[in-house]
Amino acid sequence: MMMSHNEIPFCLESEFPIKEQYVFLNHAGVAPIPASTQTAITEFARDAAEEGPANYAAWLHGMAQARTAAAELLHTKPENVCFVHNTTHGVLIVANSLRWREGDNVVGFEHEFPANVHPWRNLGERGVEFRMVREKSNFTYSLEELAHAIDSRTRLVAVSWVEYATGVRNNLEAIAELCRKKGVFLFVDAIQGLGVLPIDVEALGIDFLAADGHKWLLAPEGCGILYVRPDRINDMNLSMCGWCGLLNPQDYDLYDQPYKPNAKRFEEGSHNLMTIHALGSSLRLLLDVGIPNVCERVLTLTEFLIRKLSEKNYEVITPRSQEERAGIVSVRLPTGDPAILAKELQQKRILVAARRGFLRISPHFYNDEKELNQLLEALP
Repeated sequence: MMMSHNEIPFCLESEFPIKEQYVFLNHAGVAPIPASTQTAITEFARDAAEEGPANYAAWLHGMAQARTAAAELLHTKPENVCFVHNTTHGVLIVANSLRWREGDNVVGFEHEFPANVHPWRNLGERGVEFRMVREKSNFTYSLEELAHAIDSRTRLVAVSWVEYATGVRNNLEAIAELCRKKGVFLFVDAIQGLGVLPIDVEALGIDFLAADGHKWLLAPEGCGILYVRPDRINDMNLSMCGWCGLLNPQDYDLYDQPYKPNAKRFEEGSHNLMTIHALGSSLRLLLDVGIPNVCERVLTLTEFLIRKLSEKNYEVITPRSQEERAGIVSVRLPTGDPAILAKELQQKRILVAARRGFLRISPHFYNDEKELNQLLEALP
């Protein structure tokens, strides 16, 4: 499905009714869901109301389709992906399942979103140290400083693909290569990049990756995905596994049975099937458009924003290089409070956000230059 630089295909216009009400530029927050995803939810609810669990096999088939779509997005096999409640749930599974030794450490970045901080900090109760690499003056992170922070007791590096407040895209290829050389695991919080940027987790050699669906994946809150590299399963304990992770979970009386030999063992109990169906619908829409097309369009929009905001004398925090950014453009205002400005813009039905003292703007592929100009005209 090809897209021009100035418009989305007509067949997709009806997918985003929010455009009739708002200039929505906060996909780094909680994104609107497409109309087809709304239909998936209402159809599931109708079926559950009218048929009860009579069509449970079809519900499970829908979950399998969603898993396949998630695997396609990540370029891996479906069994390497499990559904989680949110990004934090994915982080907790990894943090609480690895076999830590007292004196081990985890290395992360300063100013990460809390989801990628607290589960690692909490390992302090087990004698595991959490170290933070400091942010540079240009809001990026130094690969050399990351390498320096890793020592013989480092077990894992935990970083975001795209930083939530500044829009900085970290170089996963370089970080993954460093982790391989140092012999440490790599965990990626991908929530601010997945759905915008192409990724191949197997080619990169990522060990673990988690993301909720409610941002760039255009799905409801409360359902996300966790990727676990197959050969890391044996490095993980069973503390986050439950009955649904067993090899034959419907054999209720057989307690003494093995767990599934892949990421699906971490789906601990009954699934939130309605939300998984919704996530699958949103993933399929993005895959049908094509993630490379989405990426090209979003980078075009953010480049437009960076140029126009610079002309208005806003200090752009996000890197200008396409290789170092994704869908977020953050700026420092010449004067005033960005949180107050965000509220004033909302009254004009323009939705952005304020983070870390910056105004954060995050358009998706279905936005257009007309909407960006509406924002620019409304800015002081």
